[in-house]
Amino acid sequence: MPHNKNDLAKALNLENLTEGERAEILAKVDKRLEEVLIAVLVANITDDDAQKIQKALHEEGADLEEVVAEISARIPNLATKIERAVEEEIMRLRAVLVQ
Repeated sequence: MPHNKNDLAKALNLENLTEGERAEILAKVDKRLEEVLIAVLVANITDDDAQKIQKALHEEGADLEEVVAEISARIPNLATKIERAVEEEIMRLRAVLVQ
């Protein structure tokens, strides 16, 4: 799974785009990957954990990644499920963007 914007741009074959085009696409991709992450979480967590994530999403200064990591540590294989879902979405996006 790509760990930064440059890795994600490479994974999606966006290197030949202008900086503006790349930034626009990466912003949309980030939003989509966040949706994928949330979908996997919702399918695998308790209502209490969902409330913690909801709070982190809407609370300024909250670290969503930290909250997700804390919850993931308590749920067997959740991190693997999230990583697999994100990687699959990146492959789908790559296929769409290459066309």
